[in-house]
Amino acid sequence: MTGVVTPRPDTARRATGPRRTLAVLGGVAVLVAGVLVGFVVTTLGAARTGELALDVSISEHRDLLLTAIARVVDVGLGTRVAPVLLLVGCALLWRRSRFVAVSVAALTVAGWLSVEIGKLLVQRPRPPAATVHALVTETAADSYPSGHTAFAAATVFAAVATLALAGRSTRAAWIVGLPVVVVVALSRLYLGVHYLTDVVASVAFAGASIVVVSAVVRPVLARLRDSEAEGEAA
Repeated sequence: MTGVVTPRPDTARRATGPRRTLAVLGGVAVLVAGVLVGFVVTTLGAARTGELALDVSISEHRDLLLTAIARVVDVGLGTRVAPVLLLVGCALLWRRSRFVAVSVAALTVAGWLSVEIGKLLVQRPRPPAATVHALVTETAADSYPSGHTAFAAATVFAAVATLALAGRSTRAAWIVGLPVVVVVALSRLYLGVHYLTDVVASVAFAGASIVVVSAVVRPVLARLRDSEAEGEAA
């Protein structure tokens, strides 16, 4: 038995093109704005923006439990462990839905790697370790934006985009995901390795890049979704 997929109305098809174009333009605009903000805060300096004082204040209110949580986040969402977690998670998703696994993997990677644009162009120095009593050693001039926060945000945004494309509710993903992103962002300030604009910008970079990529690859993901649905219906 062969499943029948109802074709989309021509009006819906015509409307999709302009929406995708606007999504791409909007996402690119946010990325450009993010880079410009990075230049501004780096030029002004963290002392003038008040971000250094914030990091110092946070460093004066540490305790053992919060330190343990921040260190777990540091390792778990770092460049060595995070890709493994993503790979394992998508492998588990693959067993249930190839469409979901491919979509989440592709969009998460796109959102995560987008911060490399800011890091490469802005080259903002890390908070001075001695001043903020940093708990993790980071010496490279790549503070803006935060890669750890970008990975958390990209995972959430990728899940939301995938659910939306599948016609499913995104409420649970937002409810569970946003607090996780906030915790990860705060942990980077807590450890003394990032400034406030670093973590805020990483969310913007991840979100904007996923908007752009999802708009570009939407036809491919839609075909994968539809072919999977046809197979299940057959």
